[in-house]
Amino acid sequence: MKLHAFSLLFTGLIFGVTVGAIHAQSGIVGRVSDETHQPVSYANVLLLSAADSLLVKGGISDDDGSFSINGISPGIYVLKIMMVGYTDHDSDAFTIESVGGTKDFGEMVLHEDVVLMDEVQVVAKKALFEQKIDRMVVNVASSITLSGTNVLDVLERSPGVLVNRQSNTISVSGKSGVVVMINGRINYMPAEAVSQLLEGMSSDNVEKIEIITTPPAGLDAEGNAGYINIILKANIGDGFNGGYSFGAGYGKGAVGNASLNFNLRKEKTNFFGDYSYLHESQEQTFEFYRSIQLNGEKVETETRSDRFPNRNNHMARLGLDYQVNDKFIIGGLLSGYDTKWVMDATNVANLTSDGVLDTIITIENTELNQWKNLSGNLNLQYSFSPGKKLTVDGDYLWYEDNNPTEYNNHYEDGEGNFLFENYTRATKVTPIAIKVGKIDYMTPIGKKVKMESGVKGTASTFTNDVSVEYSDDGQNWVDDPALTAKYNLDETIAAAYVSFEAPIDEKTDIKAGLRYEYTDSNLGSETEQDIVDRQFGKFFPTFFVSRRLNESNTINFNYGKRITRPTFNDMAPFVIFLDPYTFFSGNPAVQPAISNNFELSYSYKSALISLKYGIEDSTIANYQSTIIDGTNNQLIFTENLKQAQVYSLTFSFPLTPVKWWNMYINVSGALQKAQKYDEFGLQSYEAGNFNVYTSQTFTLPKAFTFEITGLYVSGGLFGIFQMQSFGSVNLGLQKKFGDQGGTLRLGIDDIFNTMTYRDQLSLEEQQLYFSSRLQFTQPTIKLTYTRNFGNQKVKGTRERETGAEEERRRVNN
Repeated sequence: MKLHAFSLLFTGLIFGVTVGAIHAQSGIVGRVSDETHQPVSYANVLLLSAADSLLVKGGISDDDGSFSINGISPGIYVLKIMMVGYTDHDSDAFTIESVGGTKDFGEMVLHEDVVLMDEVQVVAKKALFEQKIDRMVVNVASSITLSGTNVLDVLERSPGVLVNRQSNTISVSGKSGVVVMINGRINYMPAEAVSQLLEGMSSDNVEKIEIITTPPAGLDAEGNAGYINIILKANIGDGFNGGYSFGAGYGKGAVGNASLNFNLRKEKTNFFGDYSYLHESQEQTFEFYRSIQLNGEKVETETRSDRFPNRNNHMARLGLDYQVNDKFIIGGLLSGYDTKWVMDATNVANLTSDGVLDTIITIENTELNQWKNLSGNLNLQYSFSPGKKLTVDGDYLWYEDNNPTEYNNHYEDGEGNFLFENYTRATKVTPIAIKVGKIDYMTPIGKKVKMESGVKGTASTFTNDVSVEYSDDGQNWVDDPALTAKYNLDETIAAAYVSFEAPIDEKTDIKAGLRYEYTDSNLGSETEQDIVDRQFGKFFPTFFVSRRLNESNTINFNYGKRITRPTFNDMAPFVIFLDPYTFFSGNPAVQPAISNNFELSYSYKSALISLKYGIEDSTIANYQSTIIDGTNNQLIFTENLKQAQVYSLTFSFPLTPVKWWNMYINVSGALQKAQKYDEFGLQSYEAGNFNVYTSQTFTLPKAFTFEITGLYVSGGLFGIFQMQSFGSVNLGLQKKFGDQGGTLRLGIDDIFNTMTYRDQLSLEEQQLYFSSRLQFTQPTIKLTYTRNFGNQKVKGTRERETGAEEERRRVNN
């Protein structure tokens, strides 16, 4: 309550400071276009001192070519416009004589650089990681070792990111609750669905990934740890171009990938699309152990699962943008995927009582988990004037998960003598439909302040049809009424936001925003209504301030309040068996979590030091364990902790010892604290950890490049479980075959086989102990070839958001 009141007061004060104190500088506006008067997006707009040509301020043109630069002190300046494929445009020197005015440059026309386009190809290799004020950028296309992998692998090797494949969760800087976007579009899908989507998405179809730790008010308040934005490859006049890649590899099972993207631009029309395929069939090993006290005896259960999964993923997008005139753009986007995951597994459970082997259970397990998705987006964008724009989005998303599982349970006594056999089978069919509408408006206020505002509405319908049956002979089946039901979830979310951005002086920028979200959720079944009937509304303030000390040194501070909602599968009951005494289930009682996050950072050139603190109430902890009273049955489910706190410190910097050797180093440490109520009262848990990531790139003769990356994570808290250390070392070699010959990459992943997840939990008062060891991947060698085709001076597709990105995250795939 105190934090809520503080947030409102704090934001109100900031708004007052922002709007009332910024009346001391001038600004410039204009629009960048080509020789046909079509807008040029993402051009560099540089304000230079006329006396010495030093950079004073800079910006980038919007989708409609408009630009604005505010906070300009009196003086004499030159405006330079730069864009690849065009000659630079320099204005005449102009004078800003007094404060408070705005100079309008009108249309600034860029001319195509014929020499550059027809005779010279300039190639600049980006660093693998770029640390910016509010985000980490992973330039996937620049990496040799990341080629031929999937996007989940890329995130797993990114500094400060922890992927838990068991719970299908991603955490950043020790905080869980990440929202995944694709090309700025939030994915409205459950965590399991997101995990499978990322695991089935080829890295060779990805340009870069942005890890955004402090999202602005314009983005949904969902996600304690922020956003991960995956930007797919696009290409850069009229014409047709694209690129393709294919690869294969082996590591205790085959892996393979292929991707294709294209872009066709003709006058006012841009048609684009991409397709990717990924195959994985690598062995996996899971080990679980628990010890409990039951009827005065120490009962131990040790289970090993040897899994042989086979995944085939197809993903495709088709988009069309049409520029009606120089102010109005209409666009449509269709996308979809089909992820088919099938598995055969042998699970062996050994049950001992006071150290004596009592029962051996062998379970032959087959499972299908197939997710299908179709999504459509309609986008309208109208630019009234430079810096003043209205955007409207409408989205419809459909998902279906088909997840049947069969178990053949074979029982023996401790000496290996046959006892009996039985069978279990479960089905789960989950269709999800989501409708989203979103309107965003951006406008300058006066000469210096930029305002953004918007509204959004989301309506979701989720059905979970679950059945569990048993048989003694595999022929005659009996339903389990306690585990068989059809659940329905209806949820609506309404949101509105406003934010203001302006300079206080020539070195200080400030941005403040406030978002309100109202949620209405109802979960019921055919036999029981209103299992969950929840309505609540919350304000979510954000605040950013940046102070440039000089050209090399900058200090930043930001604050944001956020919400993490339970995914649909967290709430909807379901059952998955590991053995007859160990099973996974949903939890209708799980509540949303609210967090307050603070960050202070200092940057010197490309180096960054960042200090973060986050406190979250009702933290959602996935894959936690409990024992059902009076039994040896372990239930693994999602639950709320009372509170979680994270203190973290991150230091990152690039370094070039010599011109042929580039390195990047990221070191972070975190202190995690968690509290949870149990039958003995409020319990506290604490763990410190540190992560180290480095990439080393060596430029060799004859167009060869060698790369080595390394990751070490010392551990940390997962809910109240203590994670153990893990890491990996990856090698890559690249050969470029000229401008038109493509690129060949050879990579070896996890060469020391150390990417294994282990955790444990000891509850002495309850006399309970749990541990697990999970190996999802194997050391793998892979070979990938990529090549571009067509006219490489075609402008890229328009980067834009749809309104339905956060909803995709809540579909568990």
